[in-house]
Amino acid sequence: MEDLIAPIMFMLGIGGLTGYFSGKLVRRISGMAMAIGVVAFIVIALVYTGNFNVNIDSITANISNVLSYIAPLGIVALASSVPFVASFVAGLFIGYRRY
Repeated sequence: MEDLIAPIMFMLGIGGLTGYFSGKLVRRISGMAMAIGVVAFIVIALVYTGNFNVNIDSITANISNVLSYIAPLGIVALASSVPFVASFVAGLFIGYRRY
């Protein structure tokens, strides 16, 4: 049992730190959400009017192909590292709320 304490504490510490800094990053990026939304609106308007051509079928096929590879890996990683994920989520909320 004592052999498990050090790795669990390490995973909790690393998860908390990465969550904290990810929260800070999300907070900073969310400030740019308006600019990203305006650009997305302009692209959608150009596609709608026919001035810009986007192959939606190809984009959705590529996204579903990538997700078919990533989804099983994410489930395995989530199940094998629950302490890391829990501390990451806690750090994420603390980093997002911190001033």
